[in-house]
Amino acid sequence: MLAVPLRSLIQERREIKILEQQVASKQSVIDELNNRKARLADPAYIQALARERLNYVFPGEIGFVVLDEETNTAITSVPGALVPNNDAAWYTKLWTSTKLADQPALENDPLVVPSDDMPQ
Repeated sequence: MLAVPLRSLIQERREIKILEQQVASKQSVIDELNNRKARLADPAYIQALARERLNYVFPGEIGFVVLDEETNTAITSVPGALVPNNDAAWYTKLWTSTKLADQPALENDPLVVPSDDMPQ
């Protein structure tokens, strides 16, 4: 007679403990997001992010990109051909790909397969 209420009490306490752990976990996520929101409200932090991620500079400043010698020596290319840099900023990659698309294909380029309707 006492077993059924006791079993339900133990089950409910177990569920309460699990729910309290979930609440604590969600609260830590909320705290982390609030901290990030506070950082993003700081103009100095936004400027630092823009400088770091987007390579922005203030008017009158000159931006420099330092290339590592080790990465440049490993690249072998055709003289005069542009080589995309995977570590470059997105706008540099876009501009380089535009220049690459404008170059004529090399005659012995294995990536270019002549079709029947192409003039030879």
